Amino acid sequence: MKTVFTNSECVHTFAQRTQDNGRTSNKNIFFEGDSIYSYGYHYELGRFLDDKTILINDEGYSNSTAKHITLLVGATTQYKQYYKTKVNIHLVHNQIMYLKKKLAKARKPEMYISQIYSLWNSFNEYINDRKRNELRKYNEYKELLLFVDSLQEETSIEDLRNWAKEEQKKKREKQRKQLTKSLAKFRAYESNYFRIGGKDYLRLSKCAQFVETSQGVKIDVNEAKRYLKLLKSGVMMRGQRIGNYTTISFDKLLRIGCHNISKEQINYINELI
Repeated sequence: MKTVFTNSECVHTFAQRTQDNGRTSNKNIFFEGDSIYSYGYHYELGRFLDDKTILINDEGYSNSTAKHITLLVGATTQYKQYYKTKVNIHLVHNQIMYLKKKLAKARKPEMYISQIYSLWNSFNEYINDRKRNELRKYNEYKELLLFVDSLQEETSIEDLRNWAKEEQKKKREKQRKQLTKSLAKFRAYESNYFRIGGKDYLRLSKCAQFVETSQGVKIDVNEAKRYLKLLKSGVMMRGQRIGNYTTISFDKLLRIGCHNISKEQINYINELI
């Protein structure tokens, strides 16, 4: 019995269910019993649920695994096919919540509503066909049920936009509290690195010999003084160097390399040195 195949042969042999095992020469695809794998047991590419049904793991993102998924999909069209991203409660919940955020900002909401209904209907079809009623007990399912039902209300899009504004407000408040806490620890020398909101912060080192950034960069204090004098003089800062770093721009923010430093931080460190 032949057990070593090309990629395509291996997937098709698995689909025929005529033997219990097989592999490619480099073992990047292999199958045992009802399951087929891509690059090891950690990624189950597909599994027969019964003689007429297969569950395909379409969660893979690498180019090679994506090709293996495509091969398996094509080789098993004679069976009822389910896809992991459409039947896993956690993945379905995450995807619909992602679409919910998109819908809240959409100028043409119909496209996102259609995607939500399609995913929701596929998930419930799986529950009914496979008699997986226990999935309806999950809090994630209950949350999705309320949300999908709400889409039938005339005010649903307006309600969603208000929800999105409230969520953004909560996010900003959470970020503000986190920034206050992280900056205090940074200034107390309890931490050397943090980044929140795309901005960077400054402190004087304990030995007072360096200006330190919240990205862990150190600049000799004399070099920092020289650079600050340039800032005060009003010269064009683009291209000016400080240590090994080159200034990109100086407008609302001072952009040096990967750093974005506010004028408030510049004034803070200027007073210290």
